Amino acid sequence: MAITASQDHALVAAERVASVFSVFGAAFIIATFLSDSKFRKPINRLVFYAAWGNLFANVATLIARSGIKLGVTSPLCQFQGFLIHWFLPADALWTFAMACNVYLSFFRQYDASQLRGLEWRYLGACYGFPFVPALVFLFVGSDGKGKVYGDAVLWCWVSTEWNALRIATFYGPVWLIILVTMFIYVKVGVVVFRWRRHLLSLNQSEGRADIPSNGYAMNQLPTSPVSPKTYEVTISSQVPHSHTPNQQRNLRSPRNTYHEDAPSTNVDQTNTNVVVERPPIRTLDANKATMSYCKTAMLFFLALLCTWVPSTVNRVYTLVWPDDSVFGLDFASGLVLPLQGFWNTIIYIVTSLPACQTLWEETRTTLFGPRAGRPDRTTPALALAKHNRRVLGSHDTRANVTVSKHGSKRVVNYGNEEGNMRQAMMSSGPTLPHAR
Repeated sequence: MAITASQDHALVAAERVASVFSVFGAAFIIATFLSDSKFRKPINRLVFYAAWGNLFANVATLIARSGIKLGVTSPLCQFQGFLIHWFLPADALWTFAMACNVYLSFFRQYDASQLRGLEWRYLGACYGFPFVPALVFLFVGSDGKGKVYGDAVLWCWVSTEWNALRIATFYGPVWLIILVTMFIYVKVGVVVFRWRRHLLSLNQSEGRADIPSNGYAMNQLPTSPVSPKTYEVTISSQVPHSHTPNQQRNLRSPRNTYHEDAPSTNVDQTNTNVVVERPPIRTLDANKATMSYCKTAMLFFLALLCTWVPSTVNRVYTLVWPDDSVFGLDFASGLVLPLQGFWNTIIYIVTSLPACQTLWEETRTTLFGPRAGRPDRTTPALALAKHNRRVLGSHDTRANVTVSKHGSKRVVNYGNEEGNMRQAMMSSGPTLPHAR
């Protein structure tokens, strides 16, 4: 059934507008991944590889119906059919590769280096498997049906006369991949929520479960609460010779006024070790990890549905009624199939949101300068406190605090055992900053 001129214009406009969105999205993925290390997360590496396939697929979809108008045997029509059959299903294969990484991380305890070692295999599979039929179809034809690549209404692709090949070599494998991908995400989701429920029970009993720092091996659930950990604070009290030694002072932590410099004085030093119990962590770390996983998985799932459901329904309809076509289904297919790169960009931005926010601020500052009307409201005391704050190393569990008296001021030096002592002078009174 031939389409009208107005329908032709609508199809071409939908295909090209959607393709432009995907081209810009793929260009953003490639540019940011190559230029900024903050975007190079393991999952983004696969999105980066998929972006190249999106670009080549959009080259074909931007041609729209121009190849058909030139003739189904023209080089442009055959080239368009070859690109579509090669790169459109490759996107579903890359989504399956991402799901495989999730499976290997959760159930086979693969780390980042092991997953990176699989990337060359993913490249060969995702672009190699669809390349074979796409290339073969360039040379297949018959006197009765003509060449395989011909008028497919939306663009040059597998023609209606070869309808069975659409299901056998394109939509059938794609939906098999989608179903396997969904199965992996459901299986991992069950493990994640069981693990989260286990952590909830541990936190309610005032315990804390050790969470793997690399985010892998989540199927190895902790079986017993871990006792609260303690750390040691060493307080070295220094007093001048003119004062009574071993003078006891009641230490507390109200607001302090800091000064940059303090004169030196001869002091005696005594050390006191205090073992302090870490407070139980009531914030469930599992909530953030679970929601992050669910958000990413649902985005992939929705992208697959939005891309493949309308086009699959359309092609199944033409398989059953080859002499009939529904313009609404054709229009929906022409709109959603070129949007693969756009959906990948949305997922890429969501999984790299902090890096995107940093990039936006840097770009805005470069183009327009620092934001006016927002003076620094940090007081000198707060600025000095922030400057003097130091986070101890992961294996350093002690802080060294030295207190000395100079006139009406109290001089405080603090740092870890490795040195890097910092100094501040406090107003009179037995006050002490928190050891961090």
